[in-house]
Amino acid sequence: MKIDLEQKSKELKNIVAQFDTSLFLGDLSSMKQFISFDNPIDSLKGLTSPLRQLYYVAGLNATSNPNSGNNLRNKFSEEDWLQIKSLLIEIEEGYVQYFLPEESTEINEDWVKRRRVAMPSFLNFFNQAALNYEEQVIERIKLYFTPLEKEIINHFGLSIEDFISIYNYIDSVPNKYLEEKIHKKDDQPTWEEFAQSMIDQNVMPDKWQEHMPDHFTNFFNFMYDHGSMMRFTFEEVEEKFGTEKAKAFLDTFTISRKENDFLFYTDKNPLLSKPLYKVIENEYQCMEFKQVAHAIYDTLFEFCFINNKLKEKLLAIRGKKFEDKIIEVFQNFFNNKAIVHKGFYTQDGHEQDLLFLVDGAAFIVEAKSSKRKEPKRNPDRAYPFIIANFNETIQKGYDQAYRVKEKFLNKEILKIYKDQKLQNHIIDLKTKNYHSYFSIIVTQEVFGYIQIDLSELLEIWEDDTFPWSVGVDDLEVLFLFLKKSRKST
Repeated sequence: MKIDLEQKSKELKNIVAQFDTSLFLGDLSSMKQFISFDNPIDSLKGLTSPLRQLYYVAGLNATSNPNSGNNLRNKFSEEDWLQIKSLLIEIEEGYVQYFLPEESTEINEDWVKRRRVAMPSFLNFFNQAALNYEEQVIERIKLYFTPLEKEIINHFGLSIEDFISIYNYIDSVPNKYLEEKIHKKDDQPTWEEFAQSMIDQNVMPDKWQEHMPDHFTNFFNFMYDHGSMMRFTFEEVEEKFGTEKAKAFLDTFTISRKENDFLFYTDKNPLLSKPLYKVIENEYQCMEFKQVAHAIYDTLFEFCFINNKLKEKLLAIRGKKFEDKIIEVFQNFFNNKAIVHKGFYTQDGHEQDLLFLVDGAAFIVEAKSSKRKEPKRNPDRAYPFIIANFNETIQKGYDQAYRVKEKFLNKEILKIYKDQKLQNHIIDLKTKNYHSYFSIIVTQEVFGYIQIDLSELLEIWEDDTFPWSVGVDDLEVLFLFLKKSRKST
């Protein structure tokens, strides 16, 4: 039986609408800490993308009518959560059904290929949360948007340093909460010491709460209200950064509970762009502080793309800084021993991005900063868009890298020039002196399945092997890991 996505989504929204948003977000924050694909807690078993699915139910709650029906409930029961989880699983199955055949479907090779590409691309796009580190996001914010700071300050009233400093400040909220309210101080008793003192004073357990030290009271309050660790006040931010900057930042990234038409899992989730929830006047709560860093990047990016002039500037900056970052990552891995050719031309007049030469090996790198486009639900409509997106990034990068790799394959001289007119000659490279040569396509964004398994879409030359295509953040993490592993052996 076909799953009605609209009906199931409305049913889920009606269920989560019953709950107080602050406490609900707190419980979801706590659940998020136990996401593990090896051994998930019972509450998360069966969810294929727990973080995105938790954000989805959080978004449904925050966009539901707070005044519909009776008073809001503080907590959901185990039965409530089983119902929520069951609907989440059904909703995902509802999206999968678009890629499955109907009784009248004629299944042929083309039908299979379209779904083999479209289905994982679609599910990966909507299920995969950002997997990079917040330090990488912050670095990108600085690199890309600092040159456009004048326009950004005029619009937001905040400099790039303001955005990052305020983020770092609120990101420290959970640690401050634990340090100030939960962790035992030297002059405070342990639980065993407190319990023994109650026994010595003949105080019955039902009266212990009246004598309980603050750090235990705080802990029990936290066990009921997990969101308390994720809250801060306007006054705290104001004291550190001033009224205008505090207001500008919080106004940009805050959502209040208000009914709107957010319904489907594939809709734009408002909690991703506005990850701070307004609990009461001047009090705010976050489900995951890392998302604030992503929201800053996305907000600044969207702002620059509204204005054609700013958009052109940003794309130029991004292209240059992206290549610089790739050089930094490779040189760090090679201990600055590699010879690097950047933005060069070959004797054929082709412009190339990067060439790293080290210890008899050549790494031919093409940098692709194109955006990954949202795939459509209908696989027959999605397929040509996925192909076009793939071709403009990974296929194009491969074709460009092969122009250089072909010289190595054929043991030809590679003439490198600084200019397109081939007037400024840099070097004649004897490719026969290199025992290994690799094509690498480094992307700004990750493209999921179609980037991991290149054999599905990439067309390569007969005399060539498949290249490696990798996102720059994954490349950096992998190289850091390999370098550390190399040192420890």
